[in-house]
Amino acid sequence: MKYKPKSVTLKNGISCILKSPGPEDAPTVLRMLYTTSEETSFLSRYPDEIDITIIQEQQFLQHCLKSKQDLMICAFIQGNPVGSVGINPIALHERYAHRASFGISICKDYWGLGIGSHLLTAALSGAREIGFEQLELEVVCTNERAIALYEKFGFYTYGTREQCFKYRDGTYASEYLMMRKV
Repeated sequence: MKYKPKSVTLKNGISCILKSPGPEDAPTVLRMLYTTSEETSFLSRYPDEIDITIIQEQQFLQHCLKSKQDLMICAFIQGNPVGSVGINPIALHERYAHRASFGISICKDYWGLGIGSHLLTAALSGAREIGFEQLELEVVCTNERAIALYEKFGFYTYGTREQCFKYRDGTYASEYLMMRKV
């Protein structure tokens, strides 16, 4: 699904455009993916595990634009993506059709400016438009900033997955399972 571009003003007064990235944005979207994966241990992979080619990313972004059930929105500042949110169906079976998962990431230099709130607002709007009834997510239990954002938007914890991440140094992280009705 394509999200209609929207201009928002961040807490620091800078203008930010929320829009669905297109195939032409693949190089910068991939760069953002590498950056966010490098800056935090809260995402699902290390930067060296990202083996997506620009062509594959272009195909993925094109798929998202044409899809009736998938949505990707990026926050662009001065033409560069600095954050993203994606919505995907849990499964394509009819019994799951009301449920979607989502993930969000923001480059560390842009934390605390309200981008997460703007992206989450857009994601909820998109989820309603698609016809989803509930959004679900997983969040590392120590990611207090993200948990506060999700709770602010009405998400609640319904379970914990113990030791869901195993880091290269041998330590583990657990995650909360959260959801909310759309």
